[in-house]
Amino acid sequence: MITLRPYQQDAIGSVVQDWDNGYTDLLGTAATGLGKTAIFLGLLHQVLNGSRALILAHRKELIEQPRDRMLDYYPQWAGKIGIVMAGQDETDRQLTVATVQTLQTAKRLESILEHGPIDYLITDECHHHTDKNTYMAVTSRLKAANPQLKHLGVTATPIRTDGDGLGGVFQKESFHLPIGWGVKNHFLVNIRWLAIESAISLDGVKTIHGDFAQGALGRAYETPELVELVVRSYLEYATDRQALCFTVTVDGAHRLAEQFRLAGVAAESADGTTDKAVRQAVLDRFTRGETRVLCNCALWTEGVDLPSASCILMARPTRSDTLYVQCLGRGLRLYPGKTDALILDFAPIEKRNIVMAGDVLGIPLPKKDIIPQDSQPERGKASAGFTYDGDFTFMDGIPVQIISRELHYLESSPWSWYRRDGWLSLGLGKASDETDRTLLISPPADGVMILYGVAKRDGENWRAYQIAEGEFDTLQLRADELSDKWGNGALAAKARSWRKQPPTDKQIAFARRIGALQGRMTKGELAQNITHTLALKAVAHG
Repeated sequence: MITLRPYQQDAIGSVVQDWDNGYTDLLGTAATGLGKTAIFLGLLHQVLNGSRALILAHRKELIEQPRDRMLDYYPQWAGKIGIVMAGQDETDRQLTVATVQTLQTAKRLESILEHGPIDYLITDECHHHTDKNTYMAVTSRLKAANPQLKHLGVTATPIRTDGDGLGGVFQKESFHLPIGWGVKNHFLVNIRWLAIESAISLDGVKTIHGDFAQGALGRAYETPELVELVVRSYLEYATDRQALCFTVTVDGAHRLAEQFRLAGVAAESADGTTDKAVRQAVLDRFTRGETRVLCNCALWTEGVDLPSASCILMARPTRSDTLYVQCLGRGLRLYPGKTDALILDFAPIEKRNIVMAGDVLGIPLPKKDIIPQDSQPERGKASAGFTYDGDFTFMDGIPVQIISRELHYLESSPWSWYRRDGWLSLGLGKASDETDRTLLISPPADGVMILYGVAKRDGENWRAYQIAEGEFDTLQLRADELSDKWGNGALAAKARSWRKQPPTDKQIAFARRIGALQGRMTKGELAQNITHTLALKAVAHG
């Protein structure tokens, strides 16, 4: 007999109350690891007296799990629950579990209804429910047989990639338990996320139904270099962790597993054609810790619990929140000795076009500010990262709230501020006293930041001096005063056409000499990076 967590009991109570209030079609959202199966089975155990219910899923892998869990949680259901799929035709049971594909065949559905109408319908992974030829057709027939049918759809991801929303199916969301809530309340482990540069361009890979076309994506992305990079990154960042690796193609999963084995890592792969007993043996070896890395293409995004996995290798870009959340969620379950999940995202050059962990956790920053767009990225470099324990902290240790305020200030200021490595800089240019000045704001230490001035006259070296220290809002006001006093509008203001021009050869040579050249930059961007680099050197030398 299962003991439900308080939030699971609350979710069940909310559904029952909403049904009592006249809503017939309800949506429930619970992140992977928060027990949506436990919720809907507990609900059915509570409401099913003499009535009948149907659990509907879209894959055969999701069919046996609810039956087995129901018998584990509530043994008294033995003999009352059956499966309708392929050669199994237990249509007379009080509780039936079936695939939607099976029930598309009118004969199978009518066979269930011959034993009485269905009173309660549970749709598992209900983000698929808008398909008019499958789910909608089955639901319509059930409602025709019983206009009082009560329906609950459950999912970890109520967002559909193709934009076809669930509002036309469900009247109300009865409970909502997202990843962020689970982490913050310690029902899921903390998240550590790194973007690993792949240096692969997806230019020309088309989008179909809201996500990359799989064939074209596989050809562009699953290169020998990418396979080698995934293995090398695992060895560098996650060698002590069990990992699930998600790939674009089935062939890519098998090739990656082979590359892991060549590197001395116990790795296996499987796909939809793999014999069921063989697949189970693969999962059993992972559960026992004999296998360190499991590689797959969308095989283990749903319907499998591997709580010991503490690393997710996202070796496939996606534009789908749904797919990303499913993959991410595989690593977030609680497990003895497990404190966090490490997510390695192998980022293509066009990072703005893919979903990353910050998107699905509600991070309030544009991706271009999380991961600077560099047209010449260094392959294998961790270009960005954060930890999430209910609050975001970036790889450089700066809380996201401070970065949000900084970026808002940089965007609203008329002056051309520059941000790199947690430092903010503004080159003010030469003022009327012939002194060239730069303002520099340090990253926070326990919330306290320092405003520096960096200045030089012709023939002199740059010298740094401290102007003020305090919280960012205080330093912002002081910086505004100094910018208005000393700023050379021709050089320091944003709205100057010269900033978009290509850099000069002399500028490039100087930037290279001081280590300020980073990929392709406009004249304005390179000028900012030169100023920033010189100011940091001045502060470092006192």
